[in-house]
Formats: sequence, structure tokens, C-alpha cells
Amino acid sequence: MNTKPDIQILTNFLAEYTTAMVSAGTYTARVEKCVDRIAKHYGYDVSVTIFVKYFTISVMDSADNSLRRTYVRKIPLGQVSFNRISELSSLSWQILDEGLSLDEAKESFDSVMSVGANKFASSLILISLANAAFCRLFGGDAGSVVCIFFATLVGYTLKFALAKMGVNLKIQYVLTSFVVSFIAYLGVSYGLTHTSDVAIGSSVLFMMPGVFLINSVFDILNDNTLVGISRAISTGILILCMAVGVYITLTLSSAEILNV
Repeated sequence: MNTKPDIQILTNFLAEYTTAMVSAGTYTARVEKCVDRIAKHYGYDVSVTIFVKYFTISVMDSADNSLRRTYVRKIPLGQVSFNRISELSSLSWQILDEGLSLDEAKESFDSVMSVGANKFASSLILISLANAAFCRLFGGDAGSVVCIFFATLVGYTLKFALAKMGVNLKIQYVLTSFVVSFIAYLGVSYGLTHTSDVAIGSSVLFMMPGVFLINSVFDILNDNTLVGISRAISTGILILCMAVGVYITLTLSSAEILNV
């Protein structure tokens, strides 16, 4: 049986673990279960309350309720990574099943976090191919597929660069959706494609915040209604920002897209 860790050290670890899980794109109920699993293994009770920008974590000694720590942490804007979510979730089970000490758990956590969330080059190519495939699936011709592939290359790179610069997420969506839709419009303007509606419509599909939308539904279904509704509203605003970017393209080009 491992020695019961100091509550301050454990709270620091759980706060870092929760931050990593939430910023990677995990829904609330999964975070709560993983954090609770770790805390109970070390002999503590934990309560986690997650909002869109902040979360609160409170750790309490099961044997002495007067011994407790409460943190309020800001959630950093991270890149969605299903691999990281899976690894962190597996870590919580590993701590329980193998009886890892807190020091061993921290080493495993640092190992998971040392690996990049996603590799930019491979993500760039795969997302561009996927978006081009969607364009073809929705009836786009060969010219549209080519235009969407290169538009996605440029748009994903731009969004990555803006994120690195710390630009507001909503501005990222407006600028990126404008650039990719304008590149698609150039393909229409120069006669490279005759399916203009499909080209411009599918150019922004890779930006759709599907993970956030799904998480909001999961949160509401799991009775985390407040954060679920908040996430749904935030997702709706991002979709509106995408629409603004496309609208700017249509306004500058003065094109009646559905009639081209």
C-alpha cells in the first residue's frame, strides 16, 4: 500500500491533469470520472466544476474533512487531440490497477504531455484530403476538389499560425473562413470549377467545431446543463463567425453564387 500523498501535491497534480483533459477536448462527465478515480485511489474525495473558460477543483481528505484544498484554474485554448484524451484516461486506470505512487503517476503524465497533441504536417495533409473528399462527396467536380484541397492547405496553415500568435479564436474563424472561401471563389472566377455552390460551401467544412458541439450535447445529457448550454452557445458563435467570413467573400466578389 502506497503512502498517502500530501494533499497539496495531489491537488497540484489533479489540477494539471484536469487542465490537460479539458483543453484536449474532453466532455465534462469523462473528466469528472477520471479525476475522481485518481483521487479516491490516494484516499481523497474530489469535486470538479467545469465552465467554458475556468474550472474549480476541490480536494478533501476522506478521513479528515477539515483538510482540503480548492483551486480555480483558467482553461487554456488547446488543440483537440483524441490520442491525448485516450492516453490520459488510460493513465487514470493505470494508477488504479497498478497502484502507482503519485511520483510515478506524475512521471507518466509528463510523458504523455511531452508528446505533441497532433503532428502539424500529417494533420495538414490529411485534413486537406478529407475536405477535398467531402467536396467530391457533395457533388463537386474535379476543379472544385483541387481548389478545396489547396484552400484547406492555406486555411489550416493560417489558422495554426494565428493560434500560435494568440489571436482570439473568433477572429481566427472569421479570417480563415474568408481566406478559404475566397480561394474557392477564385477557382470559380477563373473557370476552374463549374460547381461553385459546392466549392464555396465545402471550403469551410474543416473548420466546423464538431467536437465542441458533441461535447455540449454530452454535457446536457449528463446533467451538466449549465456548461453544456454555454458550450453550445460558444459553438454557435464560432459557426456564425464562419458565416461572416464567407459573407465577406460573397460581398467582395458581388457574386450570386447559386446562379453562377
